[in-house]
Amino acid sequence: MPVRRTAAAIAVVAATAALITSCSAGKPRSAVAEPQTRPVANSSSSVDKSTWPEATPTAGLAKGLSLPLEAYMETYQDTVALDDAERHLETQCLADYGLHVTFPPAGQTPPPSADDSNMPRRYGITDRALAEKYGYGLPDGMQHQEGTKMPELTKDQIEVLTGRTSIRNSPADPAPEKAPSTYQGKAIHQDGCAGWADDQLGSRDMDFSLVSQLDGESLTQSQQTPAVQNAIAAWSTCMKGDGYTVDTPYHADQIVPHTDGSPSKEEIAVAVADIDCKKSTDLVKIWFTEDSRIQEQQITDHQSALDALRTRRTQVVGSAQKALKG
Repeated sequence: MPVRRTAAAIAVVAATAALITSCSAGKPRSAVAEPQTRPVANSSSSVDKSTWPEATPTAGLAKGLSLPLEAYMETYQDTVALDDAERHLETQCLADYGLHVTFPPAGQTPPPSADDSNMPRRYGITDRALAEKYGYGLPDGMQHQEGTKMPELTKDQIEVLTGRTSIRNSPADPAPEKAPSTYQGKAIHQDGCAGWADDQLGSRDMDFSLVSQLDGESLTQSQQTPAVQNAIAAWSTCMKGDGYTVDTPYHADQIVPHTDGSPSKEEIAVAVADIDCKKSTDLVKIWFTEDSRIQEQQITDHQSALDALRTRRTQVVGSAQKALKG
């Protein structure tokens, strides 16, 4: 999650096909409706949070493990709060132009991990109970998520929401042109209601790429330390004793490739042996210790920038919570 993305960007992508169909001929359909109570986007309070990832693993070999850099990462809970607040403000802003759109609540398609550390699978799979059921696959409902279904948007709604006349589906597409400066006589905000919402929250260009970069570097560097190399070698020897030839935990899932649907008995057998060998060699604890040591030094080297990011994150999340209550 290196850079904040507004709900508008997600909604616009989802609305592309409908927009092309409804606006391809004649004047674009207007979304102006009769006066009504200004709609507000639903909050995640109505979302089933039982499938949300725990901030710290609660089971398996990674149970209770949290890396130093996680204190500076944007969590899934933060993401949901900001997305809900953005959608709330965007809905209010659009209504001020007579355009009525209600976005669905965020948090309906949670990821497997609460933040970029991906602790449950950072050193390969670590939960034996899940491995016995899913092999190397993800739990039901997480394997093929399509994302939250957004409302179809008209051309008028897209222009006021984004400040652009069209959307960009991929980096290969040409940059969209700027929308007219006004809509029915009312000035459109810079970057539309989405940009206005970001400015209200202070989330515009909030960038977590430094944390993500350091997190990736610590994982790579820790893997090369003598302690981890020895532990991986011991794990590999253990796997060979179970009949599997594999050099690192990151290649174990290739012994019996995972396919759609229920995992095969062979895949489950490999996955269980993988975790059992990690346990017998203490691989996860050793790797985590080296990873943590490197991250502590990274934090010391980048203390000022990381502290500033954490302070801003706290302020923005606070603004989001305030906006949702207002």
